[in-house]
Amino acid sequence: MTIKSLAPLRSVSKSREVFLRLRDAIWSGEFQPGMALRESHLAKQLSVSQVPVREALLQLEHLGLVVRVPDRGTTVTKLTRKEILQMMDVRRHLEEYAFSLAADKIDKGVEAELRRHLAQMKELVAAKDHFGVAEEDFKFHQTVWRASGNEVLEKTLQRLCVAVYAFVSMRRHAVGDGLSTAVKSHTVLFQALMTRDPAKILIAIRQHLAPEAVEPNLLED
Repeated sequence: MTIKSLAPLRSVSKSREVFLRLRDAIWSGEFQPGMALRESHLAKQLSVSQVPVREALLQLEHLGLVVRVPDRGTTVTKLTRKEILQMMDVRRHLEEYAFSLAADKIDKGVEAELRRHLAQMKELVAAKDHFGVAEEDFKFHQTVWRASGNEVLEKTLQRLCVAVYAFVSMRRHAVGDGLSTAVKSHTVLFQALMTRDPAKILIAIRQHLAPEAVEPNLLED
């Protein structure tokens, strides 16, 4: 099978470029959950050796986007409803901490960056670009994580959330979700952050990541 996003690379031994190509193919849903990823096949399509492909797959595994099983190969991560809900529960507690730390560190630069992500998200919702909306959603939260000033917390959230974002993005695309609440829910978060009020921020992030806020049809096994 030929994957459109995997046009041959211009040069060899570029694991970073291979990683980005494969990551984007997973995020966009071109690589479906459970799909087998064969090193030799990917290397041939990208016109590189298997070494950068293997390195890229290791990076994707570190992010939780693929699962590598000895003697069985590599597949795109497929999450069950139970796994997503458990990950969301852990994420909620970590995000509460990140947002509380960021509350006193939101400067003009951070505010402008958050506004840019909201504006871009609005445009992508209108275009029904599920991949793009998920990416801007992720970048919005990443901005807050960085603003927290806690690098360990930032990296932990990054690793925990990237697989969930990719999987939910694919599910939204598959079920034709309209993304109608994406901008509204993040606007509420943004407004709460701008108050610098810890209590209001805590309420906003808990509502944003509450189990009932995750659409049931996105969590089917």
